[in-house]
Parts: sequence; structure tokens; C-alpha cells
Amino acid sequence: MVETALGSNEADLAQARSAVARWPGNARGPSARAYLRIVLGDHVLDRADAAWTQTLVDALGLIGFEEKAVRQALTRSAAAGLLTPRRAGRRTRWHLTAAGKDSLIAAKHRLFATGPEPDWDGEWLILLTTVPENHRNLRHRLRTALAWAGFGSLGPGVWISPHPSHAPEARQVLAGLGEPVQATLLHARLDDPEERHRIVTQAWDLGDIDRQYRDFIDRFSAAHPDSPAAALAQLAHLVYQWRRLLLADPGLPPSLLPPQWSGERARQLLLDRHTRWRGLARSWWHEREPVE
Repeated sequence: MVETALGSNEADLAQARSAVARWPGNARGPSARAYLRIVLGDHVLDRADAAWTQTLVDALGLIGFEEKAVRQALTRSAAAGLLTPRRAGRRTRWHLTAAGKDSLIAAKHRLFATGPEPDWDGEWLILLTTVPENHRNLRHRLRTALAWAGFGSLGPGVWISPHPSHAPEARQVLAGLGEPVQATLLHARLDDPEERHRIVTQAWDLGDIDRQYRDFIDRFSAAHPDSPAAALAQLAHLVYQWRRLLLADPGLPPSLLPPQWSGERARQLLLDRHTRWRGLARSWWHEREPVE
């Protein structure tokens, strides 16, 4: 039996692609794999923890990815230990592994966190790192992982965060990169408010981050998907763009933020749109993946 997507039709796909294409600044993102993780987190995690190949191909097709790119993303995700394929005749069903579930759950907690802690005792976490020159890939992975954990850079090999509680996460990042990356974690205090803000300005471009938040608000305030397919595509873009913002935003305590900060308005919009669109998007998903 040839694998098919139940209930799919070309008009539905075209309508969703058209709706997504109308939004300015819309980008696919770095890879189908990034969007695959988003789709898995919203529609597969804790709901059978599995999906057919064609469902995933069609879902990412709504976002704008070709079938070849989606199949490559599935293969690479399996190689990374996040998914495992199981054959059922001529069809393949992709199951989340234990590591895949843990990864998606951790990402969900980060994406939908409650926002910056209102109280801060003034303690900083400082990370000093050394990466050999011939390990450029490790440098990139270190930068990305530390940005996701809320660290900013004060210079080569010097990272800072106002979240001492993120020390275990930093240790996990370092352990995952292996022996070539050497590091030391320190705790420090800086009580002078002017010095605090100077360090913040050096480590992060808050003006640029605030502009990105305002762009996010403008884009998704204006989005009104009018079909399940369009809702699925917009939901994926919503989460992807929010993830990009979290990579840039360290989640500073309110006392370190500039006045009129747009981050909390953007977070409230994320929660509102995610709740609204997820139900509509899932009606598309349920047609292809009935509840078992």
C-alpha cells in the first residue's frame, strides 16, 4: 500500500502557502530540521509520540519545505538519536526516542517559561572558556548553546549571565562538547548600578533585541490564519521566530532592562496566539493522525 496523507488536497496546501507568503520578512529558517522539531513538539510529543512520514512531509510542505528536505531532516534526526523509524508494510512511522522526548520537553519549558525573575540579588555567573583554534565547529556550538542558556559575551572566551541557577545547564553544555573545551565557572557580585548597565551594554545589544520583539509583535498581531492548514504553518513560524528571539534575549532581570521593554508584550502575544492556533492546527493533524 502506498503511503498517503488522509484528507489532504492541493487546494488546502496552496491556501496555507499563500497565507504564509503574505507576511513580510517570512523566512524558512536554517533548515527543515529546525521546523521538524517544532512540529514534533507541538503535535507529536505526548500524543502517541509518533507520526507517519507522509504526515510530516505534508506538514512541513505547508511551511514551504520540499519532500526531499523533510526526508533528510528525518534521517538526520534519527542519526542524532531523536527519532527511530519503524516499518509498517511500505509505510514508515517515526517514533520519538527517550532522548528525543527529553530534548523536546526541555525546549518546551524554555520556550514557554514564565518570563524573567522579578527579584535578583545582584549575583553574576561568569564562564571562562578555551577552545582550540582548529575546532571552529565546537566554537559555533558553544556560542549557540550558551546564548540559549542566557549568556552574553564580554570578549573572547568570557561569558556572563545574571542567572547563577543556570550553572548546571552550562556544565551540561560543556560536558556535551567534550575535552577540547576547557572552562571555569565563577560567581561574582557587582553592586554599582552604572557598572552593571555598562556590562549589560557590552554583552548584549538590547536595542536590537527590542526591535526584534517589536517586529514579532507587528507580524503576529496581524496574522489571522483562516484554515487548519494555514494555522499549522503560522504556528510553526510563531514558535520558530520566538525561539530566535530567545537565542538573542538573555532574560535579564527587570532592573537591568531599558524602559519600555517590549519582551513581555511579545511573550503574552506568543501565549495567546499559540493557544488560539494550536487547536485549529491540530484539526489538520487529527485528520491524518487519529488519536489511538
